[in-house]
Amino acid sequence: MARKSGGPSKSEAIRNYKSAHPDAGPKAIAESLTKDGTKVSAQFVSTVLSNARKKSGKRRGRRPGRKAAAGSATLKQLVLAKKLAARMGGVEQARQALDTLAKLLD
Repeated sequence: MARKSGGPSKSEAIRNYKSAHPDAGPKAIAESLTKDGTKVSAQFVSTVLSNARKKSGKRRGRRPGRKAAAGSATLKQLVLAKKLAARMGGVEQARQALDTLAKLLD
């Protein structure tokens, strides 16, 4: 689709409107630009803004990297557990000792 000569493209108009009205959502932007003579849908506005965020590096959602699940041991704790098992003569003996200790503490 050819754009009108002399004026900004639809995408430019959307970006300009968003910079002038940062709190405006896609529906409000589409309605305002349509009143001004630039026919755009809310979906198109959303797509243009999403692509602009991707290019600028702004990301939404979770940050990269995984958080440890609740109850999981850290690397330091695992190393200590390995040393304990080695001193106790194996994992099974260390487990029995810890179970006995847990009963004593209860």
